[in-house]
Amino acid sequence: MAKKNLLVMLLSPLIILMICGGIIAAFAYAPYQKAMAAANIVFSSDMKHEKINEIKYSQNEVEAELDDGNKIVYPSFGMQYAELKINSIDLEAPVFFGSTEDLLHEGVCQYIGSVVIGEKGNVVLDAHCNTFFLDLDKVKEGDEIILTTSYGEFKYKAKEITYFKDTDNTLLKPTEEDRLTLYTCYGNLLGPTEDRLAVICELVEKKFNK
Repeated sequence: MAKKNLLVMLLSPLIILMICGGIIAAFAYAPYQKAMAAANIVFSSDMKHEKINEIKYSQNEVEAELDDGNKIVYPSFGMQYAELKINSIDLEAPVFFGSTEDLLHEGVCQYIGSVVIGEKGNVVLDAHCNTFFLDLDKVKEGDEIILTTSYGEFKYKAKEITYFKDTDNTLLKPTEEDRLTLYTCYGNLLGPTEDRLAVICELVEKKFNK
């Protein structure tokens, strides 16, 4: 009997500790899930990029008219609303508005702080260097880049290939001129790296659907 009482005395604190741990884990699970979901809404470089410009997006796509009378569509977050084509590197890829790890596995993602395709300013697109932008470093100055949407087609020409660090937000900022910025990680296909490769493109033609 004494041995049984001793065993109970030894096991009781452990059992109570396990029960308390289970209760704490249960209460913490929901906040953890929310935190992980929020953490997934990132650009492949760093979440702080989302603070550069005012974030403009809605839960549903919205048709809008520009000052010149042409119509565009403001996409919802996660919506595929364009196709990127670069013939010089045999690339055709869907373009999603916004970025999560899941979307980066599906195609090219647009930084939601940049202008919607067709608006005046800097359109910023990103993809993993070991998937859709594997050959981005092979793009040459003068190569044609085409973005096709439901409301028009937009042709760009590669103007500059440059390199920068992930802490440098300069190329992601708004611009006065119409520009397309393509970028990806550089120098390490197997894991994280602070180096980035960017292709800066100038708009040469835009055709809105009538």
